[in-house]
Amino acid sequence: MVRICLPHHCFPSGPEDQGRQEEALNEAASSPRPAETQGMKHIVRSLTMGPRALLWFLLLAVSHPGTVRGKVVQDFQECSWFFQDKVPPQGFGNDSSSNLVRICQKYKNHYHFATLYRTDLRIPVYSAYRYPCSMGEDKAYRPSPWFHEPQIDDLSLPDEMTNKINSHGELQAVSSDYKDEVYQQGHIYPFSLNNKASGTSTCTLTNAVPMTPTANKNWYNEVEAVVVKLARTCRKSGRLMYLVTGPANPTEKKLNNRISVPGSVWTTLCCTFPQDQNDDPCQSSSPNEELEGEDEVTYNKDFSYAFMKDLESEAKAEHLTVMEVQHRLGVGNIFNSCGSGSQDEGETFKEIEDLIKQIKMSIGDQKLEEDNLPQPPSEDNDGNDLVIKQAETPLELAREEVYETICPSIVTTVLAPFEKIANATITFAQLIAAVLRVIRVLAVTSLRIPLGIIYNSASCLTIMAKYLIVTVFSVPQDLLSIVVSIVSDTAHAISCVGKLIGCLIRIL
Repeated sequence: MVRICLPHHCFPSGPEDQGRQEEALNEAASSPRPAETQGMKHIVRSLTMGPRALLWFLLLAVSHPGTVRGKVVQDFQECSWFFQDKVPPQGFGNDSSSNLVRICQKYKNHYHFATLYRTDLRIPVYSAYRYPCSMGEDKAYRPSPWFHEPQIDDLSLPDEMTNKINSHGELQAVSSDYKDEVYQQGHIYPFSLNNKASGTSTCTLTNAVPMTPTANKNWYNEVEAVVVKLARTCRKSGRLMYLVTGPANPTEKKLNNRISVPGSVWTTLCCTFPQDQNDDPCQSSSPNEELEGEDEVTYNKDFSYAFMKDLESEAKAEHLTVMEVQHRLGVGNIFNSCGSGSQDEGETFKEIEDLIKQIKMSIGDQKLEEDNLPQPPSEDNDGNDLVIKQAETPLELAREEVYETICPSIVTTVLAPFEKIANATITFAQLIAAVLRVIRVLAVTSLRIPLGIIYNSASCLTIMAKYLIVTVFSVPQDLLSIVVSIVSDTAHAISCVGKLIGCLIRIL
């Protein structure tokens, strides 16, 4: 007997189970879950009719390959290698809750990370991922608009993420929610950890929460940039880094009156050897060697660490133990056996603090915003690559001529005559000062009685008179030179203005 299993329901397909088929179908049709629609009922009826229908369905699924796939699953068994010891975090909600959706995020036939998604808040609870685990060969790019998961709204739809505009979004965020808003998509699993297809797979709204541009930038600078370095340090020691990141403390704010805005974000990490390397595609993935430098610091021990940051304040991100984050979130073990109950967690915490100080010194003062990192080509809604820079048109060339050739010098040219006038004014002021000095000397000299002083004063007066004559006769010459210069600069400025008007006419 063949059993057709979809999340929440399994349907026996043998003819001897016709009664059980009808029961399962009626249960699916009456279920309040939005994914079990009448459309799914029709598909399941087709599947339970026999091998031919099953073969037809499989051929239909193969005939619609998606560029990006994200499969909604009942548990994380299909992508369990993203969790330390293949055990998902404990205590993040009731497993039977209809508001929680488990997603094995699939892109180009590879699972890249796992996400627990909350449909009532339309944000992820957490995303779990690994380093190194960069699947695929294609260069990473940021799709526009971002992907979303149709199966969250209707399980009868194919398990392909899509960025096409449609009616999906009753139970999840879509790109239009972020249009004309002060918030932007803040990565949970960061784009910067990969430069291949795994990086592209992070650009799905099931892996994003609303963040202001400032909060997004600070989260990257204070946490994600450091986490990337810690992950590479872990790999240098021959270990693997397991990471779990999520939002916390939902605020009363709602993006587009639909999406919960979190008050904080946290990330936990565990550097250790994998206990079970069977069925672990990450072991065969090619690392991001071009992203790793030889100057990476090393630390040859297992360790765990955590960060938490308030998104609404300017306070720096907190450095915590994994146990402290678990206590604040009110959950069980995030990792199965990596720092959540280790006796030496406090000791290693101090050592990792020193390690982070070294990492920050290696990073230096350079601050990068994740969303301003170099961008590979995007894709349009048909999956075609969009070039980053279009070919320059005559209009753009004319605009470039205005901005790069005329504009930088025209202000200086136009203001040159005024500079000359200012210089002439200063010269007149110097002349007046010289006359006042002569008058002062005459006044002092005339009040002195001794003949010797009179003689000396006469000599002084002669020198002053000579200086005064030379100054008076040199002023007209200077003024004439200034006037000529003003006329010349004014003519040049008029010429530049004419060029500017000509370029503007070309643009218009």
